[in-house]
Amino acid sequence: MTVFNLLMTVLAITGVALLWFVLHYYLNSLMENPDGIAKVTGSCGDTMEIALKFNGPKVEDVHCWTDGCAISKMCVETVGMLARGKTFPELNTIDTTAILERVGKLPDTHMHCAVLAETTLKKALSDYRQKNPGGNFRGEEGSGAGPATGDRGIPDGVSRTVGAGYVVYLFPSANYVMKAEKILKGLGISYKIIPVPRHLSSDCGVCLRISRDQQERVGEALREKVPWEHLAAL
Repeated sequence: MTVFNLLMTVLAITGVALLWFVLHYYLNSLMENPDGIAKVTGSCGDTMEIALKFNGPKVEDVHCWTDGCAISKMCVETVGMLARGKTFPELNTIDTTAILERVGKLPDTHMHCAVLAETTLKKALSDYRQKNPGGNFRGEEGSGAGPATGDRGIPDGVSRTVGAGYVVYLFPSANYVMKAEKILKGLGISYKIIPVPRHLSSDCGVCLRISRDQQERVGEALREKVPWEHLAAL
């Protein structure tokens, strides 16, 4: 290869790189004066950012960004797509399940991408709520349940939790998490899908978090329907 050809190759590669950066900046340009914004870094190391612009009661524009993998990008952009045109109460219905219904089944090792996208959206909504203390935020809270006590419904071999504000259920796979979520949602039991805490497992999976006063009811609901591996304090 001659010096001229080598120089042309370098210039071509540089041109492509510059074009990519220009397009990336244009397609992911920052939103000026967002009504609600959040940037969250997950336990996996990926960072997501979501900014919301409202026009009256509905979202007019959404800015989504991540430095993560293609699946992270797909999940955060799905949240942006779902958020456009929604009211505040409707935005609170965008959860991990809604994201997965759009992106399809994800490997267990990347389920946390959908969870991180939901978490980032919720923090952006929290930022919007703090900036608008007099706004109409009806419908933002999840369903609740009355208090329950005792350890009935917890099978032998699963650790019991004492004195914790929250407990987490760890399942053999993400499919079981989704099955458990469907059961709890049908019963009106409050829950949250979160990444598996690192002190419990090094796997990049997800688990169900519930308040301890729901522990008995959840145990009864899942018994003989959805197997779980571990129950621990958070």
